Amino acid sequence: MTSDSPLGRCPTCGTAIPSGRTLVEYERANGERRRFADCPECGGVVTPEK
Repeated sequence: MTSDSPLGRCPTCGTAIPSGRTLVEYERANGERRRFADCPECGGVVTPEK
């Protein structure tokens, strides 16, 4: 089951990025969670900002 709730906004163009656009998601050794997603507006690979 995939949720389409927003991950955050594109730091380049400000478009809301739905969770379905996630390319990579991982957790670092320090517990920090990182995500990279494809922006539907500008087409770039970005780290969504809350």
